[in-house]
Amino acid sequence: MKQIAILLPRQTILKYAQNVLEKEKTEVQFLKVVDNSNAVVEAKEAVEAGARVIMARGLQATLIKENLNIPVVEMPITVREIGFMILKAKNMLKKDHPSIGIVAFENMFESLDELDELFGFDLHFYKLNELEDTRNLVSQAIIDGVDLIIGGVKTNQIAFEIGFPSLFMETGEESIKKALHLAVHILDLAEQENHNKAQIDTLLDTSFSGIIKINAYQEIVAVNRVIEQLLGKPTSEVIGFPIDKVFDGIDTESINGILSGREELYSTSFSIRNQLLMVVGAPIQYDGHYSGAILTCHKVRMAVREEGLESGAKLAGSHLAVHNYHHILRESVEIKRCIKLARAYGISKNPVFIYGETGTEKEIFAEAIHNNSPQKGGPFIHINCSTLSPEEQKQVLFGFGEENRKKPVSALEAAAFGTVFLDQVDRLSLECQYLLFKAVRDRLFWDRDSMVKRVLPVRLIACAGKKLEVLVKQGKFREDLYFYLSALEISLPSIRKEPEEIRRFTGIFLEKYNTAYSRYVEISEAALGVMEEYFWEGNLLQLESFCERLVLTAHRRKVEEGMVQNLLQELYPITREDNGIGQIVKNQNPEALRIEMLMERFNGRRTEVAKEMKISTTTLWRKMKRYGIGNSYDV
Repeated sequence: MKQIAILLPRQTILKYAQNVLEKEKTEVQFLKVVDNSNAVVEAKEAVEAGARVIMARGLQATLIKENLNIPVVEMPITVREIGFMILKAKNMLKKDHPSIGIVAFENMFESLDELDELFGFDLHFYKLNELEDTRNLVSQAIIDGVDLIIGGVKTNQIAFEIGFPSLFMETGEESIKKALHLAVHILDLAEQENHNKAQIDTLLDTSFSGIIKINAYQEIVAVNRVIEQLLGKPTSEVIGFPIDKVFDGIDTESINGILSGREELYSTSFSIRNQLLMVVGAPIQYDGHYSGAILTCHKVRMAVREEGLESGAKLAGSHLAVHNYHHILRESVEIKRCIKLARAYGISKNPVFIYGETGTEKEIFAEAIHNNSPQKGGPFIHINCSTLSPEEQKQVLFGFGEENRKKPVSALEAAAFGTVFLDQVDRLSLECQYLLFKAVRDRLFWDRDSMVKRVLPVRLIACAGKKLEVLVKQGKFREDLYFYLSALEISLPSIRKEPEEIRRFTGIFLEKYNTAYSRYVEISEAALGVMEEYFWEGNLLQLESFCERLVLTAHRRKVEEGMVQNLLQELYPITREDNGIGQIVKNQNPEALRIEMLMERFNGRRTEVAKEMKISTTTLWRKMKRYGIGNSYDV
């Protein structure tokens, strides 16, 4: 028995359907004549009884489609069947070239094109959108002068009431047979799909990798057994949720890239309950459209510390890496690109080099890379090379000068199965650069006047505020170490290249210190322009400190450009050499210097200064605010 329900509007069509089923030797689950008013109810009962496909026509098919989530196969009247109706109409009317009106829903026919020429009649089609429109359209057809109306049950009832010639649109055996073949085909496809799904489910559940399927809206559609185990949740608790709500820290920006077609492949890393995963994503593409993506997650084997190395974690400089990618404050496109690179580099065991000026969040990036790497479970040792002499560098990094070599005393030993973060690596002596290269590249360590092969599972992350290639050309940095470090490089932009970030962080820092000190300082648009144009060598570190000073010392609620200019000059003056002595350059407008001179001459009497300058006192007041001169004269 086929799981098909056939719903028909008239008893005469039922006979045609029974004939077709007998000829096709097909038994269906449900065959019934129903009224339009209860078509949906009957369809629900058929579905509950096990039907998986419904055959219906006209209004009944439309209603079922709108109310039930089940395949509906329509039974449109074929051109041949319409031809028989036209011949029947001609016999009724005794006219060779009658005018015939068809009042029906558009889905009732295969095609009405060129029927009038083919069968020799004038065709007028009146399209039904709602059943309630039937009476008006019948009236319109009569007004238009048709000789006979063809339509469904409702159309024929109205025509009968007013005594106008009409014919019922009979669905014949040809259209029922076509629809039945299509319904059987749909069932076969559904069966094949279920078979394929069962195979895919088996494949997913027997895979050693975690698999996540998402739709075009980044909502989880399916996960396999591995992901369930990693999450500690059943599939039912994650299906339908946005992926970033279930997997904290996943890079949704890159997922957008593959879903939009900007990227063909997505690779990143993230953790589920302390298990680091390498993730490879690929889009699901069909007919030129991206309907979702498959993310394959591979477990990354975490480094395990040996028992004898625990004491090394107590070395000075070792601390817990607490930061991750979500701690990075900046949000620019370039920073997001850097985060994407950092995620990709995290799963490698090779050194990572981070270039960035002071205050560009280098330390946060280093800790985030460590926390998303196989070394996550090991120590994170932070060494600032600029604070150590060449001898101290050798001692801290390699243990030179230590008499007791039974316990790990060098940073590279103490960081085994973890990470050594070399801050300002450009300040390493050339000798230490050589020793470092041999240690991390060739696993050779200087021990008692000779090089000894030793395997130390340690990850190196280095950073500098200067471009290493420049130092290489100057002979201040070894070429071999430079090439080894620079392969996995992340170059963090300064905030001066991102004026929108300066504006955003100025607002953030002002709000922070207004709250901290119960102040209500705001900044003018012109003053913000000065902030955006400033160099900010110290980046976020310098900008935050400046904003704190601004909040603490502002004598008016609204900070104008003059105060910003003066405070910048006061805190970060420009100096020049004059006979070997550093002199501060007063970086002010000549007009500002003249106003200051006149204010001193006239003891702060603005009326006399304005008269001297041949301007109004209001104009003088504005200029003093702009140049920040008013601070000393209560303006």
